[in-house]
Amino acid sequence: MTAKRREATRQLRVSAVIPTFNRREHVLRAVRSILSQSLPPAEVLVVDDGSTDGTAEALAAEFGKAARVIRQQNAGVSSARRRGIEAAQGDWIAFLDSDDEWTPERQAVLTRAAGGGPGVDWVFGDTEVVGEGPSLTLFDEFGLRLEAPLTRFDDPLSTQFPFQFSLLQSSLIRRSCLIDTGAFVEGLRSSEDFLVSFRAALTYSFAAVPDVVTRLYRTPELETSSLSAGWRGDPDYFRARVAAFGEAAELGRAGEWGRLHAQSVRGLCRALADQGSASRKLSMAQFRHDRSPKAFAFAAAALLGPWGVRAWSGASGLRR
Repeated sequence: MTAKRREATRQLRVSAVIPTFNRREHVLRAVRSILSQSLPPAEVLVVDDGSTDGTAEALAAEFGKAARVIRQQNAGVSSARRRGIEAAQGDWIAFLDSDDEWTPERQAVLTRAAGGGPGVDWVFGDTEVVGEGPSLTLFDEFGLRLEAPLTRFDDPLSTQFPFQFSLLQSSLIRRSCLIDTGAFVEGLRSSEDFLVSFRAALTYSFAAVPDVVTRLYRTPELETSSLSAGWRGDPDYFRARVAAFGEAAELGRAGEWGRLHAQSVRGLCRALADQGSASRKLSMAQFRHDRSPKAFAFAAAALLGPWGVRAWSGASGLRR
């Protein structure tokens, strides 16, 4: 690395942001992984989203002023992440979920990549999934092949769907990118990370490094309370995709994104019907980008209320 690039890397001011709720023992591990970095961030912010297990006290006892704790009433992970962004002093944001940890060189690797040249707004690395069986990485499992130490993407959406490779906890993101795209303002309690990343990929530049930068834990004690638990049946899973695919379609990229938008609208209607909510008006949103026979058939079923939506879903399952 040249002296000029080393200086540019040193000048990147990074704020690490950890949202947490009742994760006392796990968040201590997460903060340790940040403070032990070969190149620590400028500050560590832990947003305690109404924990009742002594999280704030444990953090203060072990880390003192090395980790700044921001306490708020429980409002969900989106609110906690947004609070962290607003309080951050750095020009770059590095997220970490409280039950995961960074690899020792994570910050150095991503900071070097972000400072390696102009025009990079979001840079991410690989993620190792730690469970009961052999660990694996998401790049390997879902087929992202990088041929260079730093790869820039001509079409960042290729990194978002059908699989989102730029996980928040494995990314370094320009703060202005998050502010300008209104990150986390929707109040989603799940899939908020997908919407933020996808929306940024519509207009900002993305790059990736092949290094494993985060360990994502999916061990038994976390299964029931992980943010990913039960995600397919959560209305927010579909709300995030309705918004993301709709915005992609509106930017002149209809076609497949329009069909995915309509599909996500139907998914949201089904999720709401399972909760007993009517979705007649919502079903009409399909027609913004899709006027297929399936869209019309579903809209007709939705006129009957939750029962009609459930019946349509059952018939659709039988046809498949």
